[in-house]
Amino acid sequence: MSGNAELIEAMCALGFSTYEARTYVGLLDAYGQTAYSLSKRTGVPQPKIYEALRKLESRAAAVLVGTTPQRYSATPPSELLDHLRSDFTKKVDTAESAVNRALASNSDAMMFFPEVVTGLRGHGNIIKVARELIQGAHEKIYLSAWIPELSSIHDTLHNVGEREIPCVCLAFGKGKFSLARGHVYRHTSTLHSLYPHHQNRHFALVVDGTTVLWATSIDNAEWSGLIAQDRRLTGLVRSYIRHDIYVQKIYARLAPELQDIFGPGLELLTDISRDLTLQDAIPDSDEASTLGVQAI
Repeated sequence: MSGNAELIEAMCALGFSTYEARTYVGLLDAYGQTAYSLSKRTGVPQPKIYEALRKLESRAAAVLVGTTPQRYSATPPSELLDHLRSDFTKKVDTAESAVNRALASNSDAMMFFPEVVTGLRGHGNIIKVARELIQGAHEKIYLSAWIPELSSIHDTLHNVGEREIPCVCLAFGKGKFSLARGHVYRHTSTLHSLYPHHQNRHFALVVDGTTVLWATSIDNAEWSGLIAQDRRLTGLVRSYIRHDIYVQKIYARLAPELQDIFGPGLELLTDISRDLTLQDAIPDSDEASTLGVQAI
């Protein structure tokens, strides 16, 4: 694209018509031009060149510099851009004031508004997007996922670790997983017990406190998830990961005592519909049957 064509396109993007933009570019070629000479130079029809010049004058883009005959010159581009920027800022400020007055006079205004959340499907797509988000991290990464998914992104986590970006990871399931840089917590409270609700898999990722990726596979069905740049959602998922880690840190130090109270895998602790301990729930010796726990 030539320089003139690029300038014409840029001016059209600022709200000038094509004829106005072409006329302004023609004015830049020489000082003090008549409408007739401009029409010849730019190819803008004579009936349209006068209208274009009037519009340019009204927007401070052209100046009448002679009257016999009428001759016009272009406002220097830097001055024109400063004027457009100032004018646009004033219009935005005026609009903002009008919006605030309108909302203040209507308590129900903007109670509902659209949000942007992108859906994801497929295990491969979720891993691909996770890699991209992790690679773009600058501050901190929170992760909660199962070993197979964590293993799929291990090299990406290693790369951001080389950039000394903190990574806090909660790993579910059996198998080995570690990071040269970052801290990995194991979800050990359920490592040796299996319940129906633990057969579902999840992948939770928070990057820099601004972007969240949440995905699940329920009953081994297709993976689906969402990605959003929403601080409310990132705060929610980050809290979910952190509080799960709190439990695992407690369990790592007090496992025998906790199992004596809540049973293997802390199954009774997860029963939030009742507040039971092992003694409350098991008056006889049929513990495994009453708890419904299957040892792996």
